[in-house]
Amino acid sequence: MMAVSFDGGRFDVEELPEQVVKVPIERILHQHRERYVIRTSQGTVVMKHITKRMKLAIDRIRFTRYPRVAELEAEARIVYPVVMAGNKDEDAVRRANEIAAELAPTMDLYALGIIEYPFLTSPEDVEDLMASLTDEEQEAIRQMLGVLTAWGRPVDFSQLEIAERFHLQIIPIEAVEDPTYQQYRALYSVVEQEHEATRDMYSKLGVRM
Repeated sequence: MMAVSFDGGRFDVEELPEQVVKVPIERILHQHRERYVIRTSQGTVVMKHITKRMKLAIDRIRFTRYPRVAELEAEARIVYPVVMAGNKDEDAVRRANEIAAELAPTMDLYALGIIEYPFLTSPEDVEDLMASLTDEEQEAIRQMLGVLTAWGRPVDFSQLEIAERFHLQIIPIEAVEDPTYQQYRALYSVVEQEHEATRDMYSKLGVRM
């Protein structure tokens, strides 16, 4: 079994799929109700998907405390896809691991928007919690921080299209008023596609927008 670790996490996989599996939109639409529980030597840790509002607020803290974050994340957007596509370039893999190692401490701050219990109010609270855990428990927490903030997998919008065709409302109000980061990215991508289609239509008609 192979361990894949370049992206800041560690995942055991028997083989990589030939095609990327899309995430069903219905799964994303229910994220705000989901909770994840990790049992540690210091008690139970309850986690949720980060909201768009909290991610933006915490990113401001990250960029202030760690000035290189923006630069590293920009480079990661170039290097990570190359490695995930199966590229065996040793330099790319090495650099991906270096970026992941530098970003890892900054990712801990997302705990402020993800961990519901115990209640955390400051970066110092996060540092104290992580310091109290075993290495294995810290790794488990960091794995979940990555999962609950990540975005990038393609989405299957078929249920949304079916609902629109039959005039059914499937988007919960919570996904609009205070969406998770992934809900926001998925739903806004639909809006962006519609805007792009409108721009293309007017462009063909010779109208500038």
